[in-house]
Amino acid sequence: MKDLRRRLPVSIASIGVVILLLVFSYHVWLQYAVVLAVAAIGAIAIWEYEQFAKAKGGQMIFPALLAITVIETAAFYAAARMPALHCLPIIIFFIGFLILFALHFRQNDGAVVDLAVSSFGLLYIAVPMGMILGILYFHFFQGDQDGRWWVVYLLAVTKITDIGAYFAGNLWGRRKLAPTISPGKTVEGAIFGLICAMLASYALHWLSLYANIGFRLGAFEALALGFVLGSIGQFGDLSESLLKRDANKKDSNALPGLGGILDSVDSLLFNAPIIYLYLTYVRP
Repeated sequence: MKDLRRRLPVSIASIGVVILLLVFSYHVWLQYAVVLAVAAIGAIAIWEYEQFAKAKGGQMIFPALLAITVIETAAFYAAARMPALHCLPIIIFFIGFLILFALHFRQNDGAVVDLAVSSFGLLYIAVPMGMILGILYFHFFQGDQDGRWWVVYLLAVTKITDIGAYFAGNLWGRRKLAPTISPGKTVEGAIFGLICAMLASYALHWLSLYANIGFRLGAFEALALGFVLGSIGQFGDLSESLLKRDANKKDSNALPGLGGILDSVDSLLFNAPIIYLYLTYVRP
């Protein structure tokens, strides 16, 4: 609870900034500010990830990895705005993959580990961050849906899962969920977090019935998506904890009141692809 008091003011301020960006995210010029903000978050997350790799003796070519991350993130925005470019994120990822290989042609020492770690970083961070932009600007190729509300849905269900699991774990938690990588998480907290995710998802379904907000989600879809997001989001949280513990780090960064960017977006990195793929391939 002491940690909560330290982080609460920063969390409230962050929510305010996110709401502001979402409200104006369809403005002609402010779209670029939103893209830059998401790309910057991805860039910081990649830097934090590199610190994990360094702690384990990995040596990545960070400038190249950073550039590919930013370009890959922006590629999802371009693909959402112009459907003819729907393959652009895949193309950028492949070109980035080739560049990482080419940079090792003259010095091949440690190439296997470096390439594996770098490629995983792109898949783990750059692609999901780009997919958030793909969800946000989904409106541009599906006019009956407002991507801003889908981002609200993604953030609300994911974060309510975290909050529910945190409080239930502190109040009623007895059985450890994964004691070796995250001693504070409990089975009771995980179950309550999952219930919170389904309730939040259903609440947004109910809102979509009575408010003209450009967001439509059926009752069964809401419960199913809530269950999936509640489960996979907690899996993403544990996965980032695994990386931190292996690198012997408590937080991914030392940002005041926040810890690290990866600590904040770990669940979103796993849930964003679910919503992106749902909107792209299932919902149509």
